[in-house]
Order: sequence, then structure tokens, then C-alpha cells
Amino acid sequence: MSLGAGPEAGFSSEELLTLRFPLHRACRDGDLPALCALLQSSPRSDLAAEDSFYGWTPIHWAAHFGKLECLMQLVRAGASVNASTTRFAQTPAHIAAFGGHPQCLNWLIQVGANINKQDYVGETPIHKAARSGSMDSISALVAHGAQIEFLSVTYMSACLPQQLSHGININTVSCRCLKKPEKCQWPDSSRPCTYPGLPRMCPVSLEPPELSPESFL
Repeated sequence: MSLGAGPEAGFSSEELLTLRFPLHRACRDGDLPALCALLQSSPRSDLAAEDSFYGWTPIHWAAHFGKLECLMQLVRAGASVNASTTRFAQTPAHIAAFGGHPQCLNWLIQVGANINKQDYVGETPIHKAARSGSMDSISALVAHGAQIEFLSVTYMSACLPQQLSHGININTVSCRCLKKPEKCQWPDSSRPCTYPGLPRMCPVSLEPPELSPESFL
């Protein structure tokens, strides 16, 4: 896929990722040697740089792809575990929860991630875990004090079994339903997506071949 008119025209998304966002690519691929080398030579400001595809920083990419060692290196280098994206106000915990990476989620929580942070539509990480049906992520969040009252009945009945971990029944939880926008735009504004903030990854070259684009929102 080649990009349209503008300074990035003529480059495929993969080429652009390599040229402009090498930290992000290293996190996507779990390439720890490359990441460590880049962290030594790159300015600290690069840790907070948002890519032009999804508006994610390197730590969001590492969280999405479940690259725990990359998360550790980024935080050691100064990346914030509560880095919030400009467009959708989502943290690495939101991304890891949706991706179904409880190991990454547990580590983020242990080093200070805010598990009750709401994004721009009012969703917390537990909403993302419920949306993707990741019971392990939900268990991790509940065990660390995630506020279940933020989880609407609609989410729980649609995405989860009748019983949540730790003996919480969806019929007895006090819930607050959240109104969500019906549509949002993909990063390139070409197509609508159902759920804002977590668009499907680009099916062309931004995701590893073993991952299906249908895994993502």
C-alpha cells in the first residue's frame, strides 16, 4: 500500500514505519536489540512520539503486541506507563487489556498504571478487556481494584460468560451504561469503524503475518 499525496507519498506503510518510526517498529516486532540501540541514540522526546497511523507512542505499540521486555526497556528509558494518546486519550493499559495481554497488564499495574483511567468515550481498561472477551485481563484488573461499576451490563452480557472472575455475577453488579458514538474514522479517514479508539490494524504490512486483522477493532 502506498500513501497518497503529501511528503509521505510514494512510501508504503511499512517503509514509512521503518523510516519515521523505528522505535514503534522495534516494539511491534519485539526486536529488543534494535530497541535498546535506538533508545541509546534517540532523543527522549521520541518516547512520546505518536505515529501517523494510529496516533500511538512506542509503549502503546509494545502493549498492543504483548512485548513485555520492550515495555520494560521503554519505561526504564523514561516512557510513561500512563501515556495518553492525543486522539483517543488511551493508555498502554487500555491497549494491553484489549489485546488480551495479562502479563503486560500486570506489569504495567505494578509500575503505576492507572487502571481506572477513562478514555475519550469514558471507557476504562476493563471495558477493552470485556470487549475482546479477555477473561485473563479482566481477572488481572479486578484483582488490582478495577472499578466494576464502570462496566455496563451491555458489555458484560454481550462479551462475557455469566460469571466474572472473583465471583462477580453480571446480574448483581451495579452498572452505569455508557453512550458510545456509532461511528468514527479510521486513521486515514477513508472508512468508518464500529468502535472508536481501537481501529483494526492495517491489514497490509503493519502487523506480523501470523496475526489476523479480524483480531482487532
